[in-house]
Amino acid sequence: MKTTLLLPIIILALLLCTTACRKDHNQVLIINSAELPVAATTFISTYFPDTTYQQIKKRKTTDSDDFVYEVKLAINFKLNFDSNGNWMDIDGNHQTIPVELIPEKINSYMAENYPNAFITYIDKEKTHVITELSNDLALTFDLQGNFTRIDY
Repeated sequence: MKTTLLLPIIILALLLCTTACRKDHNQVLIINSAELPVAATTFISTYFPDTTYQQIKKRKTTDSDDFVYEVKLAINFKLNFDSNGNWMDIDGNHQTIPVELIPEKINSYMAENYPNAFITYIDKEKTHVITELSNDLALTFDLQGNFTRIDY
């Protein structure tokens, strides 16, 4: 009898303790475009002038108190910005990324080596740039735009 009463109390106590004690790093807020950093709204109006916002999320990063802004446009592009409004990655969902957004050296490499393909995704990391092409190849470049490898 004591065991049947004690077990639910222990489970409830553990559940309450784990939810109350954990710091919520996955906080996500749905926001409007007025809450985006100015650099992000300027970027979007410059490179995607004829589109509207479908959804904007503000997500707290796990390693600091900064935020990442996740923007989905009506034309089915997804863009991520850091807390200062600098773009981090652009997903065209199988549509071409505007050429003006791709570093010149990467554009030259593409024209020379993959003239019939276009970039559908670009991700600026701390040490390299990752691109995905319309032919399903993924190419990695260093920060200077030099080709480093193909990822299949």
